[in-house]
Amino acid sequence: MLLRPRPLTALVAVLCLAGCGPPKARTPGHYTLKPTAACLRKSGLHVAVNSPSLDFVSGSAPAGALSSVRDRKAFIIAFGNTQDDANILVAGYRRSASNKLERRRLRSLLDLEGNAVIYWHTEPTAPEADAVRGCLS
Repeated sequence: MLLRPRPLTALVAVLCLAGCGPPKARTPGHYTLKPTAACLRKSGLHVAVNSPSLDFVSGSAPAGALSSVRDRKAFIIAFGNTQDDANILVAGYRRSASNKLERRRLRSLLDLEGNAVIYWHTEPTAPEADAVRGCLS
C-alpha cells in the first residue's frame, strides 16, 4: 500500500521554506552613508564621500552618495531618505541614458536596495556585487 503525504505536512514544509527569505542585504531597508562607507573602508576599499566628481543623479541624492572601486570596477552608492527617493534616483539614471541600448544595459548596472541605489560603471560579478551589497548598513 502506497502512503500519500498529508496536506498538513506539505503545508508546514512550504511555510518553513518561505520563512527563509532572501539574504539580509537583499531585503528592503533603510541604509545610511557613514556606516556603509566605514564597512567598505574596513574591507580595504578607498571611499570618497559626497565627492564633487559625482554624476548629476548621484550628486542630487538626498542622503548623500559615495564612490569607490572594487576589483577595478567603479561603483557609486546613492542614498535616498526613503525607498521612493531611491526609485526617483533610478528613474534619473534611466532618463540620463542617451538611447534605448544604454537604458537596457542599466538593468545589469543598477541595484536598488531599500533606500539605496548601487550604480556600477561596468557589470560586476555576483561575488563583487554581493560584497558591496553586504556593506549596506
